[in-house]
Amino acid sequence: MEIKLIKYWKVELFEEPKITASVINGILPIEERRPFLTGYSNTQFDLRKAVINGEEFITLCCDPGSLHTRSVRISRIHEFKCTPIYESDDTFQEAAKPLMKWLVENVHPHHQAIVTSSHAELLESQIVAKTDEFLKG
Repeated sequence: MEIKLIKYWKVELFEEPKITASVINGILPIEERRPFLTGYSNTQFDLRKAVINGEEFITLCCDPGSLHTRSVRISRIHEFKCTPIYESDDTFQEAAKPLMKWLVENVHPHHQAIVTSSHAELLESQIVAKTDEFLKG
């Protein structure tokens, strides 16, 4: 099971559905399901808690990481949708690339390296480096 960190929440706010009927659509009504505002928040939005706490407005960022915000009166919100946006965890790949490059440039293609937080070993027993310098105490 992989644990993913939530970077921010994408919040879509919907008004009460407006039913439209026309000659082209026939007699069948069609609901419009587009959000009137899409914003971003660091915390998950909960409409029930906001109403219980007596809040009158919700404030959302216009873009992730932006300081520009928009506020909307809570009474205007009929429905909302919160979608988590996860952090991409490619730190391991970034850390491994220099070692992989060094292996390609300096050793036989079939050699392997084993690296732990306190030990690095180049298989075939050519070079062993051991240290406790980077262990958190």
